Amino acid sequence: MSTPSLYHLVYQSVATAVMSEKELEALLTQARTWNTGHTLTGVLLYSNGEIMQVLEGTEEEVRYIFNRIAQDPRHRNVTKLADGEIQQRNFSQWSMGFKAVEPADFAHLAGYLNVNKQDYLSAQPGYSKSTDATLHSLLASFVTDDVIRF
Repeated sequence: MSTPSLYHLVYQSVATAVMSEKELEALLTQARTWNTGHTLTGVLLYSNGEIMQVLEGTEEEVRYIFNRIAQDPRHRNVTKLADGEIQQRNFSQWSMGFKAVEPADFAHLAGYLNVNKQDYLSAQPGYSKSTDATLHSLLASFVTDDVIRF
């Protein structure tokens, strides 16, 4: 039996309300429990209601949880930024790493879409599937710059 290939998906969304520390902790506890049971890894970046998350695992598991996430009423404007096969996990040490970031930090991430701007999708010159690997690598380096809470 062959080993399933690894898959990643990166998305961003906007929380319907700014989440408190307690709400974020509850969300992370829930995510980590699920992810551990389904061999998913990743990281969640959060800033004043803006969310960016990387999910890693088998394609079936990643797509399943992303579909559930996309239907979660705690956020809106769920936008997939990148997905596809990967050679190795960038976040293997975390069932779900977490980092609170400053709003301006998101603007520096390749592929970030400011959903608060009109026509945000058409305003992304040069974004294509070829930027997926770059986005994933950038997120990996971004979260290692400072302490990740796990």
